[in-house]
Amino acid sequence: MGLLQKAVETYDAMASRAGIVHEDEKEPLAPISHIIAPTHIEITLDQDGKFVSARAVGDKEPKIIIPATEKSTGSRSGTKPPSHPLCDEIKYLAPYDAEKHRSYVKQLENWVSSDFSHPKLNAILKYIQGESILQDLSQFGIIQLESDGKPVNEKLLVRWVVNGLGEGFSGPCWTDISLMQSFIHYYATTRKSDIPPTLCMVSGSVELPVAKHPKGIIPGAVTLISSNDEQGFTFRGRFNSAWQAATVGYAASQKAHNALRWLVANQGVPFGGRTFLCWNPQGIQVPKVTGPMGRRNGSAQRAANPSQYQTQLREALSGWKEDLPQAADVVIVAFDAPSNPGRLAVTYYNELLASDFLDRLHDWEASCCWENGHYGIQSPSLFQIVSWAFGTPRNGKAELDDRILSQQMQRLMACRVDKAPFPPDVERALVEKASHLLLYEGENRQKLLFTACAAVRKYHYDHFKEEWDMALDKNCSDRSYLFGRLLAIADAVENSAYNTSEDRRETNALRMQKAFALRPMSTWRLLEEKLEPYYKQLNPRLRQYYRKMTQEIADKLPASGGNLNQKLDDIYLLGYYHQRACRPEKSDNQGTEE
Repeated sequence: MGLLQKAVETYDAMASRAGIVHEDEKEPLAPISHIIAPTHIEITLDQDGKFVSARAVGDKEPKIIIPATEKSTGSRSGTKPPSHPLCDEIKYLAPYDAEKHRSYVKQLENWVSSDFSHPKLNAILKYIQGESILQDLSQFGIIQLESDGKPVNEKLLVRWVVNGLGEGFSGPCWTDISLMQSFIHYYATTRKSDIPPTLCMVSGSVELPVAKHPKGIIPGAVTLISSNDEQGFTFRGRFNSAWQAATVGYAASQKAHNALRWLVANQGVPFGGRTFLCWNPQGIQVPKVTGPMGRRNGSAQRAANPSQYQTQLREALSGWKEDLPQAADVVIVAFDAPSNPGRLAVTYYNELLASDFLDRLHDWEASCCWENGHYGIQSPSLFQIVSWAFGTPRNGKAELDDRILSQQMQRLMACRVDKAPFPPDVERALVEKASHLLLYEGENRQKLLFTACAAVRKYHYDHFKEEWDMALDKNCSDRSYLFGRLLAIADAVENSAYNTSEDRRETNALRMQKAFALRPMSTWRLLEEKLEPYYKQLNPRLRQYYRKMTQEIADKLPASGGNLNQKLDDIYLLGYYHQRACRPEKSDNQGTEE
């Protein structure tokens, strides 16, 4: 119940925002006994309940807050679906379906006659009792009627505007806080339950439990808490009824579900059908768990070297800690709806102190990073790692199945938050993809190589406590690293021989990269033979530079031993990247060009 308790805590902290629309939010926080719903028709009435005008609500207009009962928030299928108390579909407002219409009118009459009535309700009730809604909407061209007088689309939901009631009462119903409070108090006095008062496992108080919980936390998902009927055998054998397994009070359920929907709509990050959410219950902004920590109150400049990068990370960490107290809570959760629509599943949940959460984000970005061309040193996003590791190359890009994306994103998120070692299979997949650079084009080739090198560096840091530098190490004697440098030199020699971009083509080094990684020594001999014509086209000084560098690297390789032609380790990509990024050195008496 940790998730629901934190959601209730969030609602209580943000209660002053309930029912108020903010421009910087995708959806407002719905009050208790209210839901967020899309509407299709807007009807304007005067204070006497007379029709004034109507218009069709645009598809891009935001959803609104409408009153709802416990029954109407759930499934409204069946022979006797419950109606909403105020805003509802045409089939409930028009008299052609007598049973649905009677249900709606009866519910509205009870609210009007209660001690918690509101001036707008009288006008709306008078208009509905006049039974002219279909003719009015048809005359305004809002709906079309069939030959029998029924609307072509009876599922269009209507919202109300009542004018002429004076300041403080006139205007849209969905922004009227006094109307919302009116229904909250009214419904609290009328709500009944077949279940006796019992312990609420969220709030800890004894109250009437809720039988049907709200739906729609995630678009397409039905509900988070539910139980099958007796045919589903969900609780049979353990309990006589579902409420004996878990009981949640109405207020706690409303607060938790409305808070979670609000958080998901405004802060949730969807990936492949799974939604990742990270928040502070007191409403303090926190960095997204699936993205970079950012540069809050820190430098946004390009990090040209590791020292600058570490300085920027420390500044970002310090900036976040200034606004987020160390003792504050950070909640991380992942939601998934296996079927659409279907029951909502919590696939990951964790609570951390803000200080621990920020430190773990910092540690991940400090170890999982690499030099990314003109962007400087960066940490690849989790999405970037997953898409390049498990995506299928098509048209020079990596395409990825949604199911794989959601599963692997959660693995890396948990690895980042729980300080678990970098998954070996993800690292191997990236190395394998980066060994086929020929399949990718343009910037995608650089992105893949950058991501793979960052993952290799992170993997060796987590599993072997090795910390690889992001600059060329001429003293490194690792066999794989040296062969990676040779591959980069072979690529540079051939590229340097091309005079124009029209002459340029994929190099032999790139074409033979995978074979080189599997059999480096024998493939290198073939590459040397293919490089001779290109060496002859180079400037003599540049030719001398490349030959000298090749000889220096070859001298570091073991003179004997049978392992020179064995498969290269992942480190060869670091050597390849380092040598590839290294420019020929210049001196006062020797001018060289690449």
